[in-house]
Amino acid sequence: MQKEHIEDIIAREILGEQLSSEELNALSEWLNQSSEHREYYAAIKTALFSTKRYQTYKNIDADKAYRQFLKIQEKPARKNQFWKYIAACLIPIFIIGGTIMFQMQKEENQHMAIVPGSTQATLQLADGQIISYDEQKLAEASTQPSSQSTITTTAKGICIEPYAPAANESKTKQHNVLKTAPNGEFIITLEDGTVVHLNYNTVLHFPEHFASTERIVYLEGEAFFEVAEDTKRPFKVITRDMTIKEYGTSFNVNTYSDKQTEVVLVEGSIGVINNEKEYPMKPNERLCLNRTNKQISIEETDITPYIAWHQGRFIFNNESLGDIMETLSHWYDVKIVFDNPELKNLHFTGNMDRYGNLAPILKSISMIVGLRIEIKNKTIYIYQ
Repeated sequence: MQKEHIEDIIAREILGEQLSSEELNALSEWLNQSSEHREYYAAIKTALFSTKRYQTYKNIDADKAYRQFLKIQEKPARKNQFWKYIAACLIPIFIIGGTIMFQMQKEENQHMAIVPGSTQATLQLADGQIISYDEQKLAEASTQPSSQSTITTTAKGICIEPYAPAANESKTKQHNVLKTAPNGEFIITLEDGTVVHLNYNTVLHFPEHFASTERIVYLEGEAFFEVAEDTKRPFKVITRDMTIKEYGTSFNVNTYSDKQTEVVLVEGSIGVINNEKEYPMKPNERLCLNRTNKQISIEETDITPYIAWHQGRFIFNNESLGDIMETLSHWYDVKIVFDNPELKNLHFTGNMDRYGNLAPILKSISMIVGLRIEIKNKTIYIYQ
């Protein structure tokens, strides 16, 4: 049975179309051929993939959508029924673990088995001592006495011993510095009970002890904060261009981009201070500070893609291939080389396991838009 025919059937089934009895029989026959077929099909059907948003488009004329798709992409592509259904969704689709463009071969080339990021960080204490952490060391340390009596370990990070400052205790000038690896992550519980999940290539400066009037940390990179409630001591996150102030809530701060800083509020309330003006935020809102014109915008949005990394997922919502590959290059510790810079402007939507194999997603991108993707010495080459 030709692979293209099955791809067509699976794609249209996922998009909610009524299959003919012949197509249902063909799909059933294919599923009965091997357990591998059934595993791939189950992975696709049970993946965290929302068909709801695409139901809006299922009545769009496929030929018209396909022509518009080609116009947007500004590149030649073969015109077949499978592409039409993808085009009718306006953007290419890929799915976690298995894809509409399924892969029946389980054997992968060794160079495709790129390892995802893991728990890796270094902690520089105020006295200059440097402690390195990774998953193995954390596992070993959790069963042995710590050399630092004020620090305990967990499977994913460390906890700072609780500390209650005196009523008139001033803010200390000495700071500890926690830095994740370029492809690492780390979780730290601060002395007040606040939990901070640091993404890759992120730096967090925090004092040896918080003061009696406020709790201040400094952030470069991206982190998810679950702040312990303390009505007497507001918690402040200071970045290079803003201060986020609150008393007990959870939010995500992303300063990676040179173009903008993003803050997403999950629950509670916060105020973002910039140029002595405070911008209040409500749950499910995203604040964006444009570093070029210094303008700030706040909008209600689906915050899921912005905090997905914290929950072990990568969710890309109509994002450019350039931005997607930049994210993946950090987490999987690979370099990206585009044969044609215009390829960065292709847009995709998808949901993938942050700790999964990179090979399926690269194959999906390659097959859907007809690109050639090769990996050599931990460098991903993308050709038209």
